[in-house]
Amino acid sequence: MGVLSTIEARCRDCYKCIRNCPVKAIRVSLGHAEVVDERCIKDGRCVLVCPQDAKKIQNDLPRVQELLQGEDPVVVSLAPSFVAAFSEGTEGQVVAALKKLGFREVRETAEGAEWVAKEHARLLSEGRKNIISSSCPAINALIYKYYPQYISYLAPVVSPMVAHARLIRREYEKVTVVFIGPCIAKKAEIEEEEIRGEVDAVLTFKELKSWFQEEHISLSTLEEAEMDASLVEWGRAFPVEGGLLKTASLDAGMLSREVMVITGIDRCRQFLEDLKNARTNFGMVEMMSCEGGCIDGPVLQSLLSPYERRRKVIDYAEKAKTLSNLLPSRKIISLPDLGRDFIPRPVPQPQVPEEEIKRILSLTGKFSPQDELNCGACGYNSCREKAQAVYQGMAEAEMCIPFMRAKAESFSSFLITVTPNGIVLVDEELRIVDVNPALRRMFGLTGKLIVGGKLDQIIDPSPFVEVLRTKKAITKEVFYPQYQNLYAQLSVFYLEKSQLLMGVFVDLTKEKEREVLMEQIKEQTLEKAQQVITNQMRVAQEIASLLGETTAETKVLLNKLMKILRGESVEE
Repeated sequence: MGVLSTIEARCRDCYKCIRNCPVKAIRVSLGHAEVVDERCIKDGRCVLVCPQDAKKIQNDLPRVQELLQGEDPVVVSLAPSFVAAFSEGTEGQVVAALKKLGFREVRETAEGAEWVAKEHARLLSEGRKNIISSSCPAINALIYKYYPQYISYLAPVVSPMVAHARLIRREYEKVTVVFIGPCIAKKAEIEEEEIRGEVDAVLTFKELKSWFQEEHISLSTLEEAEMDASLVEWGRAFPVEGGLLKTASLDAGMLSREVMVITGIDRCRQFLEDLKNARTNFGMVEMMSCEGGCIDGPVLQSLLSPYERRRKVIDYAEKAKTLSNLLPSRKIISLPDLGRDFIPRPVPQPQVPEEEIKRILSLTGKFSPQDELNCGACGYNSCREKAQAVYQGMAEAEMCIPFMRAKAESFSSFLITVTPNGIVLVDEELRIVDVNPALRRMFGLTGKLIVGGKLDQIIDPSPFVEVLRTKKAITKEVFYPQYQNLYAQLSVFYLEKSQLLMGVFVDLTKEKEREVLMEQIKEQTLEKAQQVITNQMRVAQEIASLLGETTAETKVLLNKLMKILRGESVEE
């Protein structure tokens, strides 16, 4: 199981995760949308947009709780965006809460961010061109998986999280480092081969909040505690758009040609696509997968608006800048190496034969370009793109919603057309919406325009009125002498979603005719039996008079026979 997975019981075939996944790292199997880990860049969009909360994030809380039980001190590297995530408490109260959980020190990731920013500035000052910042793990994954030709553009510098971990490890003989922030991709970053072991575990703000609740920790009730960190200058501004460039003292103004800022995964992808078509040189591009920066991280869990989050982080950064001029910084034993390599991990993109695309398209009734709606309901940008995904085993042909709807409607229409039972649909004003051919034949309405008319023009509407009032289905026998003595079983249902009433008529006329015929045969049999009994009584009386015996017993027996023939109960 990867960092992201799907809770199958909650997945409802909406394809919203596919529509919003920038790299289509979702495989649909048996109607369930599964995250394909080797394709996923962990930007977290699928988590944010899923209407059923069917996307599950790897829970590292038990792992961290276990680490706290170990012998080595556990130090927190806290992302500066925490001031926007925990607006219900002060910075010092958040620190106090973490100390209460058992962490030895609570340090700011901004410490590492300061040095990472300086490394990016150094690369630019040395005359290097075409630098893409490497601080966002989702952007890094996007490049080494989907744009490996630009992997050399990535700044060979670790992220602030890793830089901070290396700084902390220089100060301890043995130490456990836990990063806490708003990012899902960080959970995958720490498992990358090039930096594995630098950070022991990653918690999201969402996990931390659930931990506070579990331990009944209320931030507002705690006394403030000091951050166990060196004071930084602009490192706290890293979470906001342009934060890296600000920290590095680089000009990213609107008219700057050397450096620029791009946030939002779609815009970042567009920039990379543009590189394919235009050979252009630039200085440095700060890329962040979340629009506006980390303050819009998928698991920030903030009650504040994006603008309020930005303001809080900037205020926090400005406060640090002010204080840094007054207080000495924490002594760093030695500055660790901040370099790293990126290994290309390209996602296979096999070419799909044209004949296969046509074959797959034909499965959903698309035989020409005019048949391709490209509606995007399946989650893909075009019918051909979906066909390619089907070929690659990432999608199912049945995901074409317009085709399946048309198929369902045609099947339903076929059933309604061929059924021998009469069907009528009426609205809540008892106006006829539709009738099927069987009902027209049953009531002799062939050729008459009855759709749009009132139901009482053809039958007694009282059963429909009752169902409309109670919203409960009923079934009863009805008799319509005006329609050639029609007998029928009528079932009336209320269709809540469409706010319509449906009546289903089962013709019982022939059965009633058979019942009448059987009743006539029974009466004729009884009449004949009566004649036989009368004759037998007369003969029995004559014989009895000759023999001098009573006819009482004979009469009783014959009366019992008559009752049996009538279906009456017989007393013993």
